[in-house]
Amino acid sequence: MKQLSFALLMALMGTSVAYGAAIKNKDLFEACQDKGPAGQNFCYGYIVSATNAAQYYRNLVDTQNVYLNVCFPPNVTNRMIVKTYVDWVTEYPSVLEGAAFVGVSTALSSKYSCPEKPPA
Repeated sequence: MKQLSFALLMALMGTSVAYGAAIKNKDLFEACQDKGPAGQNFCYGYIVSATNAAQYYRNLVDTQNVYLNVCFPPNVTNRMIVKTYVDWVTEYPSVLEGAAFVGVSTALSSKYSCPEKPPA
């Protein structure tokens, strides 16, 4: 059930309703580089929404952090989350053709990984 729920979440977040095509990292990255309100609104809106969806999934379904290993410190801001994604894509340009939702999740887990749990 966890795998099915995660697959459904990924499918919903990775597609555009209007076009039926996945939003790619290059599209999101370009929007984040655009200093106009449309680009910035899309950039922040997508990344914050993807982050909230991932956290919602992790808190309700993936409580053992099997699929999404993201734990934010209490003082994290939306600006910090967006910067984490932009810095990650800048460092790994080979991901530009990949799905943006996967990119956001990967960028966040690389910086905000959950602490290791001690062996039981």
